[in-house]
Amino acid sequence: MAPIKKPKPDGVKKISFNATDVTPARGVEEKMSWKEYKKMKEQVGIGMSNKLKKKKKLMANEEDSGPKKPMKLTNAQKERHDTGAGVIDPSSMRSKLQQEKMKMTKEKFERRIEATAKAEKRLVENAGFVAPDDEEDNELTYSVRQRDIVEAVDLAAATKHFELKLPRFGPYHIDYTDNGRHLVIGGRKGHLAAIDWQTKHLHFEQNVMEKVSDVKFLHTENFIAVAQKNYTYVYDNLGTELHCLKTMYDTARLEFLPRHFLLVGGSRNSFLNYVDVSVGKQITSFATKCGTLDVMCQNPANAIIHTGHTNGTVSLWSPNSKEPLVKILAHLSAVKGIAVDDQGNYMATTGLDRKCRIWDVRMFRQLHAYSLPFGVSNVAISQKLDVACAVGNHVQVFRGMHNGTCKEPYLVHNCGGVVTDLRFVPWEDVLGIGHAGGFTSMLVPGAGDPNVDTLRSNPYETKSQRKEREIKQLLDKLQPELISLDPEDINKVNEGLLEVEEEERKKILYIRPMSVQYTPRHKMRSKKSGWKMEARKNIVKDKIRMERNMEKHAVEKEVFGEPEQAEQPKKKHILDRLK
Repeated sequence: MAPIKKPKPDGVKKISFNATDVTPARGVEEKMSWKEYKKMKEQVGIGMSNKLKKKKKLMANEEDSGPKKPMKLTNAQKERHDTGAGVIDPSSMRSKLQQEKMKMTKEKFERRIEATAKAEKRLVENAGFVAPDDEEDNELTYSVRQRDIVEAVDLAAATKHFELKLPRFGPYHIDYTDNGRHLVIGGRKGHLAAIDWQTKHLHFEQNVMEKVSDVKFLHTENFIAVAQKNYTYVYDNLGTELHCLKTMYDTARLEFLPRHFLLVGGSRNSFLNYVDVSVGKQITSFATKCGTLDVMCQNPANAIIHTGHTNGTVSLWSPNSKEPLVKILAHLSAVKGIAVDDQGNYMATTGLDRKCRIWDVRMFRQLHAYSLPFGVSNVAISQKLDVACAVGNHVQVFRGMHNGTCKEPYLVHNCGGVVTDLRFVPWEDVLGIGHAGGFTSMLVPGAGDPNVDTLRSNPYETKSQRKEREIKQLLDKLQPELISLDPEDINKVNEGLLEVEEEERKKILYIRPMSVQYTPRHKMRSKKSGWKMEARKNIVKDKIRMERNMEKHAVEKEVFGEPEQAEQPKKKHILDRLK
């Protein structure tokens, strides 16, 4: 197109365009012949640059060179990414077809391990850290204040440190979504608010006019469970009340199991309630007989609920058992805080005996114990196993507690009020603190995993991606009956119980036939008839005997197999003599 400018008499310029058809085709409606199309294709190909042709030649040469050699993996990489491919033995299959199929399956698993190891090299983001100045030899990391960290980091990270001063409605309880994008805060005096804490966009803010004991996000940021004075309520992201769970009465703490869609509430009357939020049905409710359940957390690896009690014990609960699966004497006084890491390997507990103890959940054995100042209450564990403890108005963050290398705090921050709740933000170096004076977002360099796993939780997901994730979660929902201490139990067969059941069933072969005792019901509507009562009695007895005989025959077939039937001679026909 070539612009043509023609000046107006009054000095104003008018611009018009003359368009010309530069396409080889003579029009849209007219069809081209094959020769014309081929000629047009050659004319377009003439303008191809030499660099593009060279690139195509190089790509063709790489394809002709054959398959690339497999990547050599170290033993550490194999152990980290192997999901059982080395155990597969194709030669154990019976037929050649099955051997070939199993061989292809093993190769597919090995390719997946190689691809995962290659992708690990692309994780270029490194965890942050705090290093004091070399000039001052006596300076320690816990002497570095938040304002110094904010001045040293970039602008995007500096905006993640902020404070909400709300002294009239505290103390506050907080919670983050699984992807760490959204935050909800609930004050003891009824203040409730949900925000996108990175963009500082407020979803809603209201006062429920009741005491708020705890808040918890459900499977998405659109649903929030709030433990209020009498019952537990569910709100949406606009603050509208959706449901009132009257079965969860006088709740002190809330936990949500995302893979099972179970909302767990620990009440002050020692009851533990499980509610399936996908169908709105109460799964189970039983009394733990351990007092107020105001110290509670979940193990993300196996969905077991950990509760702390005033007698110093920690109990592990499952909805399938009304008795604790495990009971640990953790402290010599009341337990004030419990936290379990994302992998389900370590548990941190704090108590009134001024101790912070690190436990190996796999063996239920204490690894290390640290003495802390008075007033230790809440505790939290980050993705990089940093431990944050609430000590009165201060928050102390420790590094290396799980391996025994911790000798002093990593960071210390004064919140200006008694700390009531701690939460590390997933995939971020941020610690959320709820206290009597409001809310504080504290920067903790190196606390979060810097390489985000978007398949697990995507902090930057769109509205359509969130809907797809919600549908996928519902399709992959696990039943509460599968919750157990060892998640791998579902892949195993309980051989002991199976043998006991088989032995009990085999006893039917050696038990004498029991006499069937049956007395028919006396009918007042008709006259007494002895033979009618006896007939009814015989019918019922024959039916019971037949059921027992059928059960015995079924066991005999399982144990001894079906008896070989002799071939019966064919009946002679009168016309057989004519064959």
